[in-house]
Amino acid sequence: MMKLLAHTLKVYTKNIGMVLFFSIPFIIALFLPLFSTAPTYSALGAYFLRSGSMPDMTTTEIAVIVITSIISLFLLSLAMVAINIVVKAMKAQTKISTEVVKKLGKYSLIVFSLFLAMKIIETGILMFTISNSMSELPVYIFSFIASLGLFFAAPAVVLEEKKPIPALISSYKHIIRKPLHFILWLVLAFVMAAAVMQIAYSLLDILHVSRFITQLIVVLVNSLIVLPLLIIFSAEIYLTKYKIL
Repeated sequence: MMKLLAHTLKVYTKNIGMVLFFSIPFIIALFLPLFSTAPTYSALGAYFLRSGSMPDMTTTEIAVIVITSIISLFLLSLAMVAINIVVKAMKAQTKISTEVVKKLGKYSLIVFSLFLAMKIIETGILMFTISNSMSELPVYIFSFIASLGLFFAAPAVVLEEKKPIPALISSYKHIIRKPLHFILWLVLAFVMAAAVMQIAYSLLDILHVSRFITQLIVVLVNSLIVLPLLIIFSAEIYLTKYKIL
């Protein structure tokens, strides 16, 4: 486990300039909900929609959410793919610029299509439960199952050049084979996100910084440090299917 973390830090620090550059889409994607009029709320550095407010929303508000979500998903996919390419280039000892020019667009569209397809299905289930005054439990179950398939989808696409469906299957298989690695990633993600939130709000409250500015700072830290490290870590975990690190 410690070797995986060490490899993650090595990739991040050795390629910090490139990683920070490729993390710019994260900043844009995570900033978008801050400027949306949609009924969202912040938790651990992420933004969530209050589904109970959806029936009262106007067509314009729904359109804004849809457009914002699609743009955010594409930017997130782009950044995830780019950072995985950094890992792939370092492992293969090839030039990152060459990898990016050849593969970035192709990989990003594949990963984006997976995220978008899952989001459309999830939204369809949510709308069905709301319109029929049903429990949202089916939405949570689908989201959990879908998230497992998407978890290692980007590494599968970038590192192994898998197609969409094989990438999903590969993700499920890897989690089943190495559940402890998956749990470790979840624990690390929670600890890092919670730490950033706690430190930011504690320090900035003392300095009397506004809540909005605090959220912006949290987004920046998450975009440039937390998310890149977690994505590199997931790629390193995925590579353990080939060798012991």
